[in-house]
Amino acid sequence: MQGQREVSLDSAQRVVENVRVEQVKQFPTIEFFRTIPLLSMVRFGEWQSILNEPQPFETFKFAEAIWRYARGVAFAATGDVPSAAAELELLEPIQSNVSVTFLDKMDYPGSTLIGIAIDLLKGEIAYRQGDYSGAVPHFERAVNAQDTLPYTEPPFWYYPTRQSLGAALLKAGKPEQAEAVYRADLKQYRHNGWSMFGLMQSLEAQGKTKAAAEVKIHFDAAWQFSDTVLEASIL
Repeated sequence: MQGQREVSLDSAQRVVENVRVEQVKQFPTIEFFRTIPLLSMVRFGEWQSILNEPQPFETFKFAEAIWRYARGVAFAATGDVPSAAAELELLEPIQSNVSVTFLDKMDYPGSTLIGIAIDLLKGEIAYRQGDYSGAVPHFERAVNAQDTLPYTEPPFWYYPTRQSLGAALLKAGKPEQAEAVYRADLKQYRHNGWSMFGLMQSLEAQGKTKAAAEVKIHFDAAWQFSDTVLEASIL
């Protein structure tokens, strides 16, 4: 959460290199680890790299869902809304696929995670078209679903979805609500630089310059090793 793009992408690739197809076939709940590089690419806006990624092994439906989510976000972010919508259409049925519901029975919330991906992609499509108010309810559903996930380290979902909700609220001209969302996120993730940045923006939008300056001190400390420049709490 400190904006270290190169470290994140490199670490993600090293993880997937140690999770072979044969291992996933034997232990289906580790399929998630093969999706980590894609999710890191989404986190840092590596849109073309995402679109260059081949489809996962054909029987890995959870991995396919994350691949389609990542591609959908990349298409939306680069202005290709029809392609983003096409990925969403292919993503939605996977939530109820037997391979995914099997993960639920193994105490891995596969269908919930794919539901979060679906809501986030719907929100991204609206957000990237400038329909910020339309993006808000999709992001809210993602936040509510993420809040139901059991605690684990690392978390089941790869980033705090309040970052997306806060960004949409700010763009929709609702800085007070955005402030509340970022503060709620920072209660859970005290050193999340992305949400600190969004909180600064929401305070500045309300004319709370002193409070924003105080947050900036903490943001600068959290972001000191970052190689990522932010304009919002999502890229």
